[in-house]
Amino acid sequence: MVTDSVSQDENTDTFKQRVTKFWQWYPTVAERFFQTIEAGKCGDLVDEVAEFCEATIPGLSWVFGPGENGGHSFTLSGEGQITKQLLAEYWLQRAPEIPKWNFHASRQATPAEFVKGFAIAVDEGKRVNVDGFQIRTHVDDERQKIDIIAWHPVLESVPKSQHFTILFLLVDEVLGEFGTQMWLGEIKIEPFTPDAYTRSLSELPEFISGVNTYHQWEKLPPLDTYTVYQLKETKSTPRGDTVVGSSLIPRLVSECIDNNGKLSENPLANTGAELIYIAIDSSIFPEGQQSDVRANIEDILTDSLAKELSGQTLGGAFGLHESYVDLLLVDGKESRRIVSETLTLLQLDNRARIESFVD
Repeated sequence: MVTDSVSQDENTDTFKQRVTKFWQWYPTVAERFFQTIEAGKCGDLVDEVAEFCEATIPGLSWVFGPGENGGHSFTLSGEGQITKQLLAEYWLQRAPEIPKWNFHASRQATPAEFVKGFAIAVDEGKRVNVDGFQIRTHVDDERQKIDIIAWHPVLESVPKSQHFTILFLLVDEVLGEFGTQMWLGEIKIEPFTPDAYTRSLSELPEFISGVNTYHQWEKLPPLDTYTVYQLKETKSTPRGDTVVGSSLIPRLVSECIDNNGKLSENPLANTGAELIYIAIDSSIFPEGQQSDVRANIEDILTDSLAKELSGQTLGGAFGLHESYVDLLLVDGKESRRIVSETLTLLQLDNRARIESFVD
């Protein structure tokens, strides 16, 4: 029997159940929403949508936007938090075809023909526009990132505490939510004298495209990017025996190790999803094949969860005493049943246990 120390409130809908409710609801309101937006009354929908989303899929942000061929779009986003972004991606994977609507799991870049006129109103009626935002660029080929210094004259009269909020709102419009994470490295906001490396914010996408073509960077979206990590020295805490691993969300592992085996707060609180890891006795793995065997177990778990739309693996690690597989589960007890049965089929009974990343 696989040891399972994870518990969940049985009265709480799982994230899978919540997403099912969302997609049962949206087709019933889609045409009315479309007509309301067409009539220029999008604001009339805010309270209704906000109330439903807060009750059904809390912790995720939403926005209406332009769609294809004269349609409209609905975007659900984790606001740059990879853990929640994975939930948004799961939501998108469950989306049905609905006439006149497109759905996105991250904020999309505004089409070039519209972005030049985009601006944000700030204090005293002033506006920070995309064209007036000057960007000095520096290409870091080693990190495959573009460092920027940004400035707009109106920022002189805006509190510094608001500068980054304004810039990121505009950059997300120009590059899209994932584009900002993928391409930009160090970011500074300060006055500077324009030079040959300076361009307007509206020209940044074309510049990035040229840089990527020239350097032939092989960039993957954040949700497909695994980070390899190593512990310089082992610790006595849970997972402190880790030697090397890879993860979509390496912060989870590092915080778990530094915080005596638990995260300081639950990044998926109230969502109906959960983060767990499987600890497997490393002594059962053939010498020299530990990482390969753990990776095979990870692949089998991935397939088992995917078949039931019940979760996904996030990576894993090899330790001196145990090997680990990290998972995001979206269907509560059903997800854990799949994990437990898969481990049993792999003959890992009594050699593995399931642990939660949170209390």
